[in-house]
Amino acid sequence: TNSEQGREFYEKFMNRIPCPLCDGEKLKPESRAVTIQGINIAELTDLAVKDELEFFDNLKLEKTQQKIVKEVLKEIRSRLSFLKNVGLDYISLSRRSDTLSVGEAERIRLATQLGSSLVGVLYVLDEPSVGLHQRDINRLINMLKKLRDLGNTVVVVEHDEEIIRSADHIIDLGPLAGERGGEI
Repeated sequence: TNSEQGREFYEKFMNRIPCPLCDGEKLKPESRAVTIQGINIAELTDLAVKDELEFFDNLKLEKTQQKIVKEVLKEIRSRLSFLKNVGLDYISLSRRSDTLSVGEAERIRLATQLGSSLVGVLYVLDEPSVGLHQRDINRLINMLKKLRDLGNTVVVVEHDEEIIRSADHIIDLGPLAGERGGEI
């Protein structure tokens, strides 16, 4: 019947069922067979960012190997460091994007922008501290200042007092929200 077919379709295509051939790693057997110190790329991306940084910091390579991968490792460490510096050292690169909070997604975009080293850009961030542990607020502030120091304009809509106090300029809208708000 139609309802049975609909249920089968949903179960087959809408549920997240790991592929039996790759066990959900989305890699061919040949790709999964390539390892660095016994870890393949799927296993590496399942690690938390802080653990990946530790892995690459402790990577033992011969001199020839070091020369070959020097620039690649520099870029990997740099991008992982950006994620760490915006307070995302606990996430894994294999994490599905639809499981990220709004604050996490915004901080990932922030880390990406820092990695691109663009200048002359206007960034408008809507509460980037959402979901961020208080101990990581200073890291976020430092990253926002780096964006500014590169020659960008950074506008942050924020309620966190520490972030507000670190601003170059504060524009207070209010006194209330909604129809009674909006006065500068």
